[in-house]
Amino acid sequence: MKTLAPQERNPFADSASMLLRVALSSPAKSWGIRELSRMAGISPALTILSLRQLQRLGLASRESPAEARLLDPVQLLRDWAAWYAMKSVKYYRFSMDGVTDPNAILNLLAKSRDRLPGPWAVTCMAGASLIAPFATFSEVHIHLPRADQLRRSWQNVLHLTPNKLGPIHLIEPYYADSGAYGSRVFRKLPVVSEIQLYLDCYRYPVRGREQAEHILSQVLMPRWRNAR
Repeated sequence: MKTLAPQERNPFADSASMLLRVALSSPAKSWGIRELSRMAGISPALTILSLRQLQRLGLASRESPAEARLLDPVQLLRDWAAWYAMKSVKYYRFSMDGVTDPNAILNLLAKSRDRLPGPWAVTCMAGASLIAPFATFSEVHIHLPRADQLRRSWQNVLHLTPNKLGPIHLIEPYYADSGAYGSRVFRKLPVVSEIQLYLDCYRYPVRGREQAEHILSQVLMPRWRNAR
C-alpha cells in the first residue's frame, strides 16, 4: 500500500469512505462527479479531493473534468483494509448465561431483534457466516453506534454479563456513519454490507483474512462482473 500524503484528503476516512462504498457498487462505471457526490451524501468538493488522493495512489482515474472511475477495485479494497486494520475500535465483551455456541447466540439475537436498541448489525466472522460461510467462528461481533450508552439496555434484554473473555462483542464502530451503509437483513438478522464485512474480517486475528478473501472472491467479484 502506498503511503497517504498527510496534506491530502484521506479517502478512507468516515465521510469520504462513503464515496468508495457507492463507487464499489459498480466499480467499472464512469461516475459523474455530481452523481457520485449526491449518492454518497458528501459535497462535490470533498468528492474531488478524495478522488485526487485515489488518483495519486493509482486507484482511480479522472475520465474528464466531470467524470471518474476506479482502476483496480480489488487493490483498492485491500489497501483500504490494510489501513483500517491499524485503527483501534472500542468494544465491550459479554457472556450470556448458559449460552456459548455462537449460532445459538445469533438465534437469540434474531428473536430479540425488535427489543434491542440502536441501528445494530452483525459483522466480522459471525456476519460472514450468514453471507459467505467459510471459516468456523466462536465469537459474535455487533456494530452498535453509541455502544457505550446502549450497552446496559442490551444487558437487560439479553441478560448479558460483562466478561473480558466473553463471546459477545458490542463494537463502537470506527465508521460511525458510513459503516451502516448497505446493511441488509439475513435470516432475520441485520448484517453489515459485504464491503464492511471484508474490512472487519480482514483485521480479525484467527483466519479473518482467509474469510475476507472468500467474501471477495465469492460475493463481491461476481457482483462486480455482473454490474458491468
